[in-house]
Amino acid sequence: MNTDRERFELLESLWVSREVQQLFSEVLREDEKGRLIADYLNEHGDVVDHEVLAVLKHKLSSRGILYFSPAEPVNVRTLYISDGLMPLIFLVQRKMGRVNFTYSAFLAIGAKMDKRLILKGVEQYPKGVKIYTVFDHSLLSRIRDCKVQHWLKGEDCLFKIANNRVVASFKGKDFRMPVGEFSLRNHCRQVGQRQTVSTCKPFDKNIDNFYLFYYF
Repeated sequence: MNTDRERFELLESLWVSREVQQLFSEVLREDEKGRLIADYLNEHGDVVDHEVLAVLKHKLSSRGILYFSPAEPVNVRTLYISDGLMPLIFLVQRKMGRVNFTYSAFLAIGAKMDKRLILKGVEQYPKGVKIYTVFDHSLLSRIRDCKVQHWLKGEDCLFKIANNRVVASFKGKDFRMPVGEFSLRNHCRQVGQRQTVSTCKPFDKNIDNFYLFYYF
């Protein structure tokens, strides 16, 4: 097991820079099998599950939340929200040099979206921070983009799929959109809401997650 908290053998093999490894070393550990482990906490600060990255395997945490920033919370200007820590690591690796992450914060929500925990995580940082969601291109993830948008505005919107259309129930009305056209931008336009959350996805829609760039 590697005891150097700023160097992880698995990330080294995936060509993740030492600078990026150091940025995330606060919330990562390496077990005796060389797997990367990130602990997820409940509202009381207790560990309730883990995210695991191994060779050709990535397991999201089933519950809990993880958030941190290299900057003091009061100085955070940008917040990145994803279902896992690993997509955030590879997003930073992909954009390092073009984007300054010094005053960024990262929030990983796991496989289950817990509205209460997400809002608690966001509340750690100043109002008005720029928020990006970092989910993949799947329909479920596009719906997650929209849920984050609504929750941060103090609203709820229910989504279901019927006849190859996404049905959004919002403020007592149902809005329908073909699955292939559904996105956060189009949804906000449809319901007449100003988009306040931005999405961050690979340009190539054949690659779901940023970390897949480093496997293929």
